Amino acid sequence: MEPAHRERLEALLAREHVAVLVTQGEQWPTATMQAFAETPELDLIFIMQAGHQRFKNLVARPNVSVFVDDRCRGDIASFKVSRVTIQGVATQVPSSGDQWAHLKKLFLWKNPFEAPFFELPMLKMVRVTPRHISYAGARGMIFKAEL
Repeated sequence: MEPAHRERLEALLAREHVAVLVTQGEQWPTATMQAFAETPELDLIFIMQAGHQRFKNLVARPNVSVFVDDRCRGDIASFKVSRVTIQGVATQVPSSGDQWAHLKKLFLWKNPFEAPFFELPMLKMVRVTPRHISYAGARGMIFKAEL
């Protein structure tokens, strides 16, 4: 990915707190808007309860799509909105150890309002590693990337 493309993508992910996570069920997709955080490697971090349908979907079918946009800050009437669709592979983060602690810290730094969820016994953390990125920016920058 070109440096300018990466900068635009990083900026969009850094300023937004929620994304639409789409998982594939046995028959229908499930889309959920929820808080996320991003790693320096551009992986996306989500938390969810083990019993939720989206988590069950991820375990059975780990290929997901994630959509992030800044329509709340942009000018929709003139198409000055930046947006990205990320297709990637979801993996569950082991619920103890250094990786969990590091990603929890990263997640809560961005989303401190999510702290109470980390007290729930069935909480799971999921890391989505991007494979395909499709970005359209408010300033006319459009790019696609395979990772």
